[in-house]
Amino acid sequence: MPQEFDTKRLSIRSLKNRQHDMDLSVLLPLKPALWGHRNLDTAASHIVEAKNKGSSVILMMGAHVLRSGVQRYLIDLMEKGFISCVAMNGASIVHDYELARIGKTTESVAEYIKSG
Repeated sequence: MPQEFDTKRLSIRSLKNRQHDMDLSVLLPLKPALWGHRNLDTAASHIVEAKNKGSSVILMMGAHVLRSGVQRYLIDLMEKGFISCVAMNGASIVHDYELARIGKTTESVAEYIKSG
């Protein structure tokens, strides 16, 4: 039979007092990008076409998207009606909450893994 988790060994720390590897300084400014991907124009044209037809566009993403600093672009696309719905994994929600709450996220796994 598996051993039960011992909650007495848990160390609860304030979100503000944890070491974080990312803060709001990584957020990219909302301006024309100098970067791209070979499929970006195709994806953009499909999104515009869907909007023009009155269809919904659902963005499904993982936490890496938020860690890349493109929040302002996502917000802009939502405000302009190009994205109708956002579906995220649990890590995305945690990062989004922490950035909004304390301006930092991504606890240092390398630091905290030592103590469990």
